[in-house]
Amino acid sequence: VDQLVNLVNAIRINPHSRRMLVSAWNPADMDDMVLPPCHYGFQIYINNGVMDLMWQQRSVDVFLGLPYDIAMYGLLLEMLAKGSNLIPGQLIGQLGDCHLYNNHLEQAREYRRRPKRALPQLELSVGVFPDLGGDELYIPEANEIKLINYNPYAAIKAELSVGK
Repeated sequence: VDQLVNLVNAIRINPHSRRMLVSAWNPADMDDMVLPPCHYGFQIYINNGVMDLMWQQRSVDVFLGLPYDIAMYGLLLEMLAKGSNLIPGQLIGQLGDCHLYNNHLEQAREYRRRPKRALPQLELSVGVFPDLGGDELYIPEANEIKLINYNPYAAIKAELSVGK
């Protein structure tokens, strides 16, 4: 089942549906995984031409994972909204078991000591999703996604921890 195609089609056909969601878990594959995915789904809400996205996670590595999760779901919201000719609205995270591992404490302190910098602007040079017959979806190329005025600090190294 191509859930993204189904989602985009639902946005087109019934943008006020409360059932526009994607499940990231395939229960049939759970026994073959080292860990079940932390993300287990996201849902789209549209009201007055504004699209909100809420994602759910069972577990959150606050130092290593959460910044990436925010950036990627934020990009997904921007892409879905622009591709559907809607305005991106709120990005909402529903986060369970948020934790900071002991071996990340010094790195987190270093991160907090850094002065804030202006956020970059996202530029998407894609238009509205073309209707490809209902069972295909246009995926933007990497060169269609740009960060303007991106001024990152040097990376802070931290080892991945696998909790139980």
